[in-house]
Amino acid sequence: MSPATTTAPRAIGHFNGDFGELSALIGRSWSENQEQPLRYTSEFLRSLFDYPGADFELAPAIYRDGQLAAFVAGFPRTMRIAGEERRVLSVSFLSVAPEHKRSGYGPVIWGELLKRARKMGYDAALDFTVEGDSWSRQIVPVARVLRQTTGRLFSVSFMARVLKGDEAQPEARAEGCDMATVLCEAAAEISADVPMVRCWSPAEAEWQCRRNGALNTVMCVEKRHGMLNGYAICASGPTPMPIVMLDNILWGRLQPAECVALAKAFIGNAAQAGARMIVTPVLNYADMQPLAAAGFRKTRRLLHAYLTPWTFTTPASLPSLYIDVF
Repeated sequence: MSPATTTAPRAIGHFNGDFGELSALIGRSWSENQEQPLRYTSEFLRSLFDYPGADFELAPAIYRDGQLAAFVAGFPRTMRIAGEERRVLSVSFLSVAPEHKRSGYGPVIWGELLKRARKMGYDAALDFTVEGDSWSRQIVPVARVLRQTTGRLFSVSFMARVLKGDEAQPEARAEGCDMATVLCEAAAEISADVPMVRCWSPAEAEWQCRRNGALNTVMCVEKRHGMLNGYAICASGPTPMPIVMLDNILWGRLQPAECVALAKAFIGNAAQAGARMIVTPVLNYADMQPLAAAGFRKTRRLLHAYLTPWTFTTPASLPSLYIDVF
C-alpha cells in the first residue's frame, strides 16, 4: 500500500450494507497480520452501526466487478481533549482484499474517510495500528503524502486473564443500579489529569451496555458506584476461541477491596458466558492493580494510537487516555 505506487480506483462510494460480505473481507484482509485477529461476524459489525450517529457516509468502500474490494469506517466519539470537548472520528476496519493490496486502495480509501470527516465538521480522527503490520509502518508516510498532520499519540499494551471452568462468581451488589447511568457517572470520575477522555451521552451509554455481546458487571455500595463493561467475541482460527474484551474499567469511588471484588465478579460473569479469556487494553486512565490482584497478566500485544487533528494543535505524546480500542 505504498503511496508511491497507488493507482486510481473506481469511484469510491458508500458501503452497501452487506455485512456478510464485509465480515468475509475483513477476515481475508487481516489473516495476513502477525497478530491473531478477532472474528468480526456480520451480526457484530451490523450492531456497530446502531451506535448513535453512525452513518454509512463514514464507511467509504471500493467495489470491483460488484465485489467489495476495500473498506474503512469511522465511528463518532466525543472527547475532552485538554479541557475542550472535541468531535473525534474513531477509525477502524481498514481492509483491502488480498488480490488488491498492491493497488494502493488502502491509502486512498483512508484519505477519503478523513476528507469526509473533516467536511462533516469533525475535529480529529483517531487510528489504532498493530505493532509490526504494514499499516503501522505506512500511516505516517501516507498521511504526509495526503498533507495530514498525523502523529503517534500513545502505545497500547494489554493484560489478559485465562479463564477456568470453575471460576467463582462473587456478588457485585448492584441492586437498583441502572447500568447506563452508572457508566456515565463512573466515567465522570476519571481523573482530570487524563488529557484525552471519552465523554458519554445517555444514548451512547445505553448502546454500550446493550451492544452485541455486551457483558456488564456493576457494583453499587451506598452512593459509590463502579462498573466493568466489555463484550464477547471470538479470536479467529481453525477453532475460534471465545474471549471477552474489557472496554471500560470504571472504578468510580469504590474502595480497593471493592475494586478487586468487582474484578472477580466480572471474571465470573465472563466464564459463565462461555469465554476462555478476558483481554483488556492498558491506557493508564484506570488503576490496573485490582485486575492484577484478580489474576490478569501483561501480554506481548502492542497497538499504537495515531491522531490526525484539524481544528487544534496535535498534543504531545500522552501518558494516558480513555477511549475504546477496536
